[in-house]
Amino acid sequence: MSIDLRSVTGKVIDPALKPPGVKKELRQQGGGDLPVSDSVEITDVASRLKQAAEAMATGAVIDTALVSRVADALQAGTYEINAERIAEKIIELEGQLPGLEAVNGSE
Repeated sequence: MSIDLRSVTGKVIDPALKPPGVKKELRQQGGGDLPVSDSVEITDVASRLKQAAEAMATGAVIDTALVSRVADALQAGTYEINAERIAEKIIELEGQLPGLEAVNGSE
C-alpha cells in the first residue's frame, strides 16, 4: 500500500521501501541485516485522555441528577453562584495542564 504524500513532499511513498543507506549503516555498526525497531511511549496526558474517552463511551460522565437540580434552581431563580469555588476549580484545572510548572509552584 502506498502513502500519497504529494501535497507535502511531492512524492508517493511506498512503506515497503527502506530509506537509502539503512543496510549500509547497520553493516558499519556491525549489525549486519538486523531489522530496525521503533518504540512508542505513551505520556501521562495521553493515558488520561484515553481514560476520559472510555468514561464518555460508558455514558457515566454526566451526573443527570445534578444537571436536573441546577436546571430547576435556574428556572426558579434560586441558583447561587459561588465565585470563590469557581476560581479554585479553575486554578486546580490549570495545575493539571502540562507545561505550567511555574503556576503549579514546582519551579
